[in-house]
Amino acid sequence: MSYDFIIIGAGHNGLACAGYLAKAAAKVLVVERSARVGGGCHTEEVTLPGFKHNVCSVVHTHIPISPVYRELELERHGVRYVYPEHLRGTIFPDHRSIVMYREPERTAAELARYSARDARTFTQLVADYGEFIDTTYLPLMYSPPLPPSVQSAELEKSEEGRTLLQWQASTPMQLLDELFESEEVKVHFLARMTVLGFAPNQFGQGWICLFRILKAEAPICVGGSQQLAIGLRSVVEAHGGAVQTGMAVQRILLRGNRATGIELSDGTRIEAAKAVITNVEPKKSFLRMVGEEFLPTAFATRVKNYHSRGRSLFVLHLALSEPPRYRAAADNPSVNTAFSQEMFGASMAAQLRAYQEIALGRLPRDEMLQITLPTLFDPSQAPAGKHSVVVWQYAPYSVDPGGPEGWRDLREEYASHLLDLWRSYAPNISRDKILAMKIQDPTDTERLNDNLVNGVDVVGDMTPDQMGYFRPFAGWSNYRSPVDGLYMCGGYCHPGGGVHAGAGHNAASVIAEDFKLNKWWD
Repeated sequence: MSYDFIIIGAGHNGLACAGYLAKAAAKVLVVERSARVGGGCHTEEVTLPGFKHNVCSVVHTHIPISPVYRELELERHGVRYVYPEHLRGTIFPDHRSIVMYREPERTAAELARYSARDARTFTQLVADYGEFIDTTYLPLMYSPPLPPSVQSAELEKSEEGRTLLQWQASTPMQLLDELFESEEVKVHFLARMTVLGFAPNQFGQGWICLFRILKAEAPICVGGSQQLAIGLRSVVEAHGGAVQTGMAVQRILLRGNRATGIELSDGTRIEAAKAVITNVEPKKSFLRMVGEEFLPTAFATRVKNYHSRGRSLFVLHLALSEPPRYRAAADNPSVNTAFSQEMFGASMAAQLRAYQEIALGRLPRDEMLQITLPTLFDPSQAPAGKHSVVVWQYAPYSVDPGGPEGWRDLREEYASHLLDLWRSYAPNISRDKILAMKIQDPTDTERLNDNLVNGVDVVGDMTPDQMGYFRPFAGWSNYRSPVDGLYMCGGYCHPGGGVHAGAGHNAASVIAEDFKLNKWWD
């Protein structure tokens, strides 16, 4: 059987791309190796029946305000989000805390408890750049990246733009030292900046750092992250597209330099009359499915050099009989009902040391903890009165001296250590309150989703050489590839990892233009 377009991989980007093309009246097939759709949008009862755990993605910051949500009419397909009032709470070792709110005025009041000057700075940043974030930064996610020369030329035209260019060349720590005086305020925002894997001393992250200072929305997908993928699948099928699970692609078929279809692991061949689109990370897509011998040498070299060497996550999925109650809540009750609680030490220097330990393959013994309870806001994800919890600690993929296999001997002890750290902040989480626990070390993350190479949860490091115009490769950030009729749509493309469907949306736009489809969403 032949289709116009075949999409390899039913992660949310692949499904979003398929949804746009199917609504453009194209004949679309999405093939997925696993038995479920969604990729990182994965919800499963990994501890006890009735406790839903979001195995990879928990929060979908951009989706509800994205063109994807509106244009694919995801609410009509069962996707719904709830918004916590209290967003993120940073708790310090002395049990003081900062809570970020949806309203900038309330966040400024929180910061003022540590520094009146820092509160004024935050308020001024909102005034100067809040509209820029909404009208420029976010729309840039949903269009192919601009060449650096064009982007810089536009920014050079205003004082605010010139400041952004300078910040773009800064490290997170430099930027925070420039803006704020309170160490607590700096720690609070640094934890926000590094959530995508940026090291505190990583150059070239200024724009994203600004976004992380000003925006902290935490929309939660009702029913779990998997519901987004189920809704996207519904969109595809409602418009005549097909989604098939349990179908592993062995290779991409070529005729000369044109992709003409796919061959499955059982030998079945399926033709694509127009194009093949891959949502699978670059090395598997090009070196394995296409074959290095069919690629230009320079492009193959870029694929080989695409890297996932940043920090990974050590994750605990817990079923709790009651929510944590933090000692910090005695002074700041909102901490207990914040979307997440982040415990990252007392200084930026402590965070930097932890990242340096991770780079050396050492397990940080100090806390780099992020705790999230979706069930505080969506009770459907656990039995009545109970809670499903995710605990994240930044960690290396390869542990010195044993390498990735070293986790087998360390995981139980490290889990116990992290629970003890957490209890020092939330003493009610005694062992009897933990009904069940599932450990997910970085090697487990990669086994669950091998797009997340080395357990890096953003599908390749989000570093300056792999962002924007350089993601995934300089000269190939427009979702096309050197193989005619072979396109890219995964999180390894601009705007990068995370659940926002930007790459799927942008790839669909490029493909629609190339094949003169009805671009109904313009």
